[in-house]
Amino acid sequence: ARVRMGKITGGAILAAALAGLPNALRAPDRTLAAHTLTITSYEYTLQAPDTVSAGVVTVRLVNRGKEGHQVAFGRLDDSSSLTRVMRTLVEDKKRTTGVHWVGGVENASPKGESDATLVLRPGRYVILCAYEGDDGHAHVSHGMLRALVVTPGASPADTILPAASTVARLTDYAIDFAPSLHAGRQLVRVENRGTHAHHLIVARIVGNATAAEIVKWDGKSKPAPIEDIGEGGAILEPGQAEVIPLTLSPGRYMFACVLSDSTGAKPHFLLGMTKEVAIR
Repeated sequence: ARVRMGKITGGAILAAALAGLPNALRAPDRTLAAHTLTITSYEYTLQAPDTVSAGVVTVRLVNRGKEGHQVAFGRLDDSSSLTRVMRTLVEDKKRTTGVHWVGGVENASPKGESDATLVLRPGRYVILCAYEGDDGHAHVSHGMLRALVVTPGASPADTILPAASTVARLTDYAIDFAPSLHAGRQLVRVENRGTHAHHLIVARIVGNATAAEIVKWDGKSKPAPIEDIGEGGAILEPGQAEVIPLTLSPGRYMFACVLSDSTGAKPHFLLGMTKEVAIR
């Protein structure tokens, strides 16, 4: 899936469930070793274990497909039917209730891989790729979703994310970084401080392309004003956080949220939720 600003893609199907989980925005006061959950993506399936232990988990999305893919994690309410939630997601419902989005890997390029570290609490989850394909349908509608059970971990207190050099604060409707991003590899803590669901997509700006050109781009016309870098943070509900790696070479980058608050509402990037960053 190409990174597009001109239409709602990549996770907009998920911009519905807004009930929060327990606050995950505490500043880290110690560093814990995360265990790794490897998920492999193809067209159009996700291969993953059926269960994983709760705690701080580094999700590694290995993309063996020919298209870009993501993996977003949604925790089901205790009273929610997994069958109903999965059916409504497949039917492209904008407002799927009973599931709460806690992050994941926003983008892994074809034949590449990408990580995100998040807190998984015990319970039932659904994991999926909601990218939009060239046929106009989300990958999830082709069956790119599956169930995951998170079992109690050895340490119930293992809920503190690793330290990061920069914090990306997502609000309604802005993106801010503190301290500033820099060239090279860095860990970025992505926090949703708003009242709506948000995610963080990132693309490298090509040449002298302007923000207006990027917003108007249809995702297909050549030359493209932006290019994928295969990184980013998946959908987070208010009060949630995760840590993602970013590897940035000198150049200009566009960060954005392309979700919308409801059916027919403007996507967040049209409300000002973009951030251009120059890396030197």
